[in-house]
Amino acid sequence: MIGTRFGFFFSFFGLVVCAAIPFQVGEEKIECDCHLNYRFGETLTLTGKLPAQPMPAEAHLVFQVNERTILYPLTLDDRGNFEFRSNFQHLPLRPFARVPYWIEGTLSNGIPFSTPREEFFYEDNRFPWKIREQPPFRVHWHRGGLQFAQMALDVAREAHYVITAWFPVQVNEPIEIYLYESPGELRQALQISKSGWIAAHADPALGVILVSVSEGFDQRLQMEQQIPHEMMHLYLYRYRPDAYSNLPVWLREGLATAVELYPNPDYYALLDTAARDRSFLALSSLCETFPQEPLTAYLAYAQSAAVVQYLIEQYGIERVRQLINAYADQYDCEAGFGHIYNFSLRQLEDQWREHRFGSHPTGRALARLVPWGMLLMLVLFGPLLLSFQLLSHSTTGKESR
Repeated sequence: MIGTRFGFFFSFFGLVVCAAIPFQVGEEKIECDCHLNYRFGETLTLTGKLPAQPMPAEAHLVFQVNERTILYPLTLDDRGNFEFRSNFQHLPLRPFARVPYWIEGTLSNGIPFSTPREEFFYEDNRFPWKIREQPPFRVHWHRGGLQFAQMALDVAREAHYVITAWFPVQVNEPIEIYLYESPGELRQALQISKSGWIAAHADPALGVILVSVSEGFDQRLQMEQQIPHEMMHLYLYRYRPDAYSNLPVWLREGLATAVELYPNPDYYALLDTAARDRSFLALSSLCETFPQEPLTAYLAYAQSAAVVQYLIEQYGIERVRQLINAYADQYDCEAGFGHIYNFSLRQLEDQWREHRFGSHPTGRALARLVPWGMLLMLVLFGPLLLSFQLLSHSTTGKESR
């Protein structure tokens, strides 16, 4: 009798609890028999079938693109078959990114459904890439022999030792290095029609480096310029990811250019010409972006690298690390530099020019004023000198008589 009462009590309690909890309709999970393919930079196609019963009332294809969620409606036939096509003007995918996608919607009975998340690697499939790997580096190339790829690995390893001496970074994730044969191939991969001088690129968040190196007698020199430069961008990002996007461009590109194993010899000539013509760029103008005109852009790279090298030589790499930390705290370009070095960007320019070219801004200003000073003296004292000469000539004439 007591057991019956307890059984009745627990049954009643269970009914009360169930009534108090609202009924939750779960999402239906449906496997999709799907097939995705694409032509890099041109079209993407997804075909498949949703074997759901009851049939979906609506369905959407979902892409996770650059931290954005993009939905496209799907049209299904009476058997659940579909075909989706899009070009990359409407689907702006990030080259060499891993792109998650799935299908979600509502069944005809009102229950929501989704398919498991899939992922595809949006690699440049215009070329049959070969791969050679020595962790953490993985080289992809499509023209040339094995020695060509090994040379790129050797340069990357040498650059790694140079960069980590400045910024101690643990490289736990692979670094993908793609060797294009020409800058044109690379710019097509990036879908860049302008900035025809760009020959290399890095995507630090993806750990991907693109360089353009053609086989030939100077192929190693090309690698020693491009690979370390782009690696520095990746290592800076991994050193302080919270600072990278806030770094002044002159500092970010200056460090990348300064670490090149084979510096561009044209940069020295550009700096000498700028010193002669007094056409240096103000560092404050290089905080947000570099010029687009090629010759001025090259000067920006050359000047930024020279200034960064000066900072390291005069004040040490530790101060540069502190500067990067300041930009992680969201200081702006001018304020961050002043906070660490206690002088302005303008004063930095003057210090560097005096150190590099042996000229002080005050001396240069006075030199520019010399012709005007001579003219002023001629205007002020010329009549007096002329009067003195006339008076002297007159006196001499009287004495001779």
